[in-house]
Amino acid sequence: MNKKQLRTAIDYFLENNFQSRIKERGLHYFYDGKVTKLDLVNDKLSATVTGTTLYDVEVNLENLSLSHCTCPYENMCKHLVAVLMELKKLLDDAPRLSLQGTMDYHLNEPIAVMERLRNDLTPYIEEVYHLLSKSGHFSHEHTKMIVKQFYEELQQNVTNESHQFQIIAMTVLMDELYKKAINYETFYFRQNRFLAFFNELFHASYPALKQEVTNGSSFTKWYTTYLFNQLPHIESGSPYQSLISTWLLCEEREVVLLKHAQMLLKKPLSNHFFLTKLASLLCLQANDGARSIALLKELKDKLHHSDLIDHFLIMEQKDDFVMMKHWFELFFPKEKPKQGTVLGKLYEDMLVETGTDEEKLTIVWKNWLNQPSFLTYKSRMNKSNAEEKQKILQYIIPKLQADLYRSQTEATFYQIATQEGLFEEALTSLLTHKKETNIITPEIEKLLKVVKKQNPVLLLPFYHQLVERLVQKKSRVYYEEAALYIKQLKDIYEKINKQQTYTSYVVGLKQRFKTYRAFIQELKRIDK
Repeated sequence: MNKKQLRTAIDYFLENNFQSRIKERGLHYFYDGKVTKLDLVNDKLSATVTGTTLYDVEVNLENLSLSHCTCPYENMCKHLVAVLMELKKLLDDAPRLSLQGTMDYHLNEPIAVMERLRNDLTPYIEEVYHLLSKSGHFSHEHTKMIVKQFYEELQQNVTNESHQFQIIAMTVLMDELYKKAINYETFYFRQNRFLAFFNELFHASYPALKQEVTNGSSFTKWYTTYLFNQLPHIESGSPYQSLISTWLLCEEREVVLLKHAQMLLKKPLSNHFFLTKLASLLCLQANDGARSIALLKELKDKLHHSDLIDHFLIMEQKDDFVMMKHWFELFFPKEKPKQGTVLGKLYEDMLVETGTDEEKLTIVWKNWLNQPSFLTYKSRMNKSNAEEKQKILQYIIPKLQADLYRSQTEATFYQIATQEGLFEEALTSLLTHKKETNIITPEIEKLLKVVKKQNPVLLLPFYHQLVERLVQKKSRVYYEEAALYIKQLKDIYEKINKQQTYTSYVVGLKQRFKTYRAFIQELKRIDK
């Protein structure tokens, strides 16, 4: 679905699927900036909306009716309206690409195609440049949307050589934007924004780059030569550095990788640092770790820890955590990578694979507790055996319970409790640590559903306490909510054949709260 079709589909969907009051409240959420953490992956746009708590919304761009939200309302809610409005804003900001059919470009002459595209893309490049160079907020989601639309519109006229055309168009767009930004002296002023755009451009084109390198066609040879010819003119910070690295590292054949490394080392010394580091990366990709380290040692006077990130990512990709451990010992002999950084995460992942039990607990899980994440928990637990898992749970659960006032910790704790069947610990924490027990987050709601299905008796003290707290609020709204939980209690008592206990409980409620007329009315409705 192209930009225009999606924009029309959103307007129609909003008009025909939402109540007017829901749309109005969703608009307020949008204008108040409550939509955050947007992430565009393929045909799904996910976002977080701040409401009573944080709710996750996923928009299906191919079929909007399949979109959903984690709020109790689930679908067609104000949170979805707010995200759709944010999506409309992103679409409105994305420039439109207008090209003739790709069959009119003779791809057997790539240089001629490149030159023609420089002219044909000029209006589009002007629009993108204006967006990237203007003042004001410009989110990463804007970048992803522009890039997504660029490649989608390129694909509207697909030919058998669509990957080649996409690569040439991407190169022209990058080159012309970079030149324009340099000429108008805006590149270094907006460097982070431009580089983020270029990196997203390369990331989105990676499948095409990988496919062409794998094919090893004449185009592959031409494009490699073209990029190598740019090397003498590339300045530090140029997007060409990232593009050349991405292209050469798509290669998997060790002989070709080592050949490219040798070619880089023969280039002019003006780019010595970049060329040597890239040659080191290619050697590592070719499984020549010794040569890779030797080249890095030549750079020791200029080498910063951040320059090693790509090397460690290659080792992670190869699942070679033993080599990674050796590299950490070599390049970080005293001070280890800081937590929260890319290298810090890789260091912890390495310890999960190769560290002792003590290292895993005191370093890996201690760091994890500072920013607990359920996804990280699951990925790390998948690598632990039953005995290790038990030790880890004994270590982290009390510490999570002591820190439940933090929303992220609370969400992670209840997710883990649900996953591991720690129902008693979770319900005890609900009763002792959560002041507003009636405010049920999605994580707690899921926990309660699982407990009700597997061991409903455990819910009895929790529901009893919940009813007490709601009734004490002395409001019809809370009385109605209390009645819902009393019905839950009735179901559980009937399930365990203790109807008399339930009857005595209701009689006691009527006696203690006999002056609460509205509540007594709600109780009477339960029995009807």
